[in-house]
This record gives sequence, C-alpha cells and structure tokens, in this order.
Amino acid sequence: MKSKSAAAKHLKVLIVDDHPMVREGLAGILSRFEITISGVAATGQNALRMFSATRPDVTLLDLRLPDQNGLDVLKSILKLDPNARVVILTTSQADANLYDAISLGASGYLLKGIEGASLAQQIRHVAGGGKAIAPEALERLTRYIGAKKVSEREIEVLRLIALGKSNKEISQRLDIAVDTVKMHVKNLLQKLHASDRTQAVVIAIQRGLIQY
Repeated sequence: MKSKSAAAKHLKVLIVDDHPMVREGLAGILSRFEITISGVAATGQNALRMFSATRPDVTLLDLRLPDQNGLDVLKSILKLDPNARVVILTTSQADANLYDAISLGASGYLLKGIEGASLAQQIRHVAGGGKAIAPEALERLTRYIGAKKVSEREIEVLRLIALGKSNKEISQRLDIAVDTVKMHVKNLLQKLHASDRTQAVVIAIQRGLIQY
C-alpha cells in the first residue's frame, strides 16, 4: 500500500485511454490540481510499458482499448505490482464490468462525467490507500451482487425468455416440468426485483447476466 506521502501534492498518474482528446483533457485537468502526469498511453501494451518504467502512484484506466480489454490490463498491472492503485475511468455502467473490476483488485471505478476537482480528490484518496467508487456505480454493484445469486438454470430460463419462449416451450427445451419453469420464473422476478418477465430480461441484460 502506498504511504501517506503518496497522497501529498505531486502525485504521479498514468493515463490510459484510446481517445486523444480524453487523454489531453485529463492531463490538463489534473495538472491544474498539481498532479504530475507520468505518462499517457493509448493501448494496453503501451500502458504496461509505461507503468513498468514510471511506477505511477495511480493509474487511470479505460475499459475499452484497441488492443485488449482494460480488465486484462488491470490484471497485468497487478501482476507487476500487487499493490498498484488502479482506477477504472470509463463511460461503461455495465454491472458485470463494475463487479469484475472491483473483484480483480481495482481501487476505484469512476465515470467520465465526473468533475475535475472531484476526480483529483478521488485520486488523492486512492493514492492514500482508499477506494473510489462512483455513488451510482456503488448502488448498481450492490444490486448486481444480489443478482449473482441467480443460478445457472435460472440463467438458462432467462435466455429462453429473452428469445420469446413460453413456459411450455422452455420446459420442452430444458426437459423440465412446466411447474418447474414457473418456479424458476417466480424466483427470477424476486431476485431481480422485476415486475414481469420482460423487465427481468431487461435487468439481466443491463447487469451483464445475459447477452442479447
């Protein structure tokens, strides 16, 4: 874990994003708050090279990179330094991405709409050993963890509901009784806090439980 001195004025931050204007914008904003930019990278490969060379106090990492997934970059950085402080800074509000990032060891998950002053504050907080999760993301994470209790069989039922299959068709496809299908649907509605089958599918897609 970084020492408290890392949270002092001149922190070193590595910015990883494939959009030039985002990189330049972040660099300019953070510089105004006396945060040093140790490097900017547009790809996962460059990010790892710069991380190894500069050992930043905090890495700001986008999930969408041209050569690899940001979560893979996160894993690689933490292999290089298990104590590395990495904050995901993204537009993605997919619950599965959020859950995976935190589970893998990210120190934060922030959305790109964050104000500059708040971002600088959160970076200092992370550098000092804290966590930084956007309030709306934290709420979604809590709901998603609850939804993770959905069983594999229930996921199968959800996929078939998403395809417009009736209870009878689902029972035939999965070779289970119609009453069993009804029980799975009832459980899904409760676990996902959905009012009907359609809403359950929408929530499941939003949370990354199924793809459609």
